[in-house]
Amino acid sequence: VRVVIGLIEQAYDNPHEALSRIKRHLLTQRAFKEVGIEFMDLYSHLVPVYDVEPLEKITDAYLDQYLWYEADKRRLFPPWIKPADTEPPPLLVYKWCQGINNLQDVWETSEGECNVMLESRFEKMYEKIDLTLLNRLLRLIVDHNIADYMTAKNNVVINYKDMNHTNSYGIIRGLQFASFIVQYYGLVMDLLVLGLHRASEMAGPPQMPNDFLSFQDLATEVAHPIRLFCRYIDRIHIFFRFTADEARDLIQRYLTEHPDPNNENIVGYNNKKCWPRDARMRLMKHDVNLGRAVFWDIKNRLPRSVTTVQWENSFVSVYSKDNPNLLFNMCGFECRILPKCRTSYEEFTHKDGVWNLQNEVTKERTAQCFLRVDDE
Repeated sequence: VRVVIGLIEQAYDNPHEALSRIKRHLLTQRAFKEVGIEFMDLYSHLVPVYDVEPLEKITDAYLDQYLWYEADKRRLFPPWIKPADTEPPPLLVYKWCQGINNLQDVWETSEGECNVMLESRFEKMYEKIDLTLLNRLLRLIVDHNIADYMTAKNNVVINYKDMNHTNSYGIIRGLQFASFIVQYYGLVMDLLVLGLHRASEMAGPPQMPNDFLSFQDLATEVAHPIRLFCRYIDRIHIFFRFTADEARDLIQRYLTEHPDPNNENIVGYNNKKCWPRDARMRLMKHDVNLGRAVFWDIKNRLPRSVTTVQWENSFVSVYSKDNPNLLFNMCGFECRILPKCRTSYEEFTHKDGVWNLQNEVTKERTAQCFLRVDDE
């Protein structure tokens, strides 16, 4: 720490010299000192702590600031990429609930429409980042010298006790600019999940980008089953709305590849056990098949060499004529949205841990969100 403080003070005293050194390193330095690693033992899990050469760390920190500044100025990251400076996590959950509630006719099920909420995470996203592919992707947005520096910085010798290992696959999380790499690489995966056309519809035109959870117009919103999308580092939330025909077609495609003559799809279907039984998802055959089919469809869009989604770490909540609740977990909150049109009693409950969700157009309170803090 003392060495780092000394170097920072020296940089303050001689800024010109420090900046020219940083620039020289970014342009020419491709071999780096080995990175030490220690593990902080929290008994339930280990946290790796990386020890990077202080002089290199200052260069990395400068590069990190520059990358995020430019990305922010040029609007590289669309609004669905979180965490962002626009809101703290609890407000993000509230915005997400409001966003769902304000979709067109979102709670309408009279003609067999269904809503599906998929939450999952990109498995082994950091470990599977291929440095050659990363270099090619980075060259699309930054100068090739910077791209080479960033990938070379991940391709270093890691030292643990008396063992050495050259890291040639996956990124080193202890680097200052690792967060930028992860969010940028994650953006590529978002495009794989959404498809380029839907992604550009959700982001909006460059001259007038869309706000989070909003579209240019109603026609764009309803043009595709994916209505809302959000990625919080490696956790994804996707909200779909299907017509009866779209749901039936998707289920048929799924069952053609995965026949289920004995209705075994219900076995092992994840549910939210934290809610009382009557508030959980009811495992009706149609809804379970739709949930499995949506998950299967999204999983097929991701190449296994880059990342994948796993059923055990995912939850798919289906809202339909048989299922009045929409359940999900986001940023440490378990949420259960119950629309007013599906309650037997007219009055809303007013108590702690319940949000009244208002329709922006009619100003009517059309749904309630019940909240719990999750077990983790």
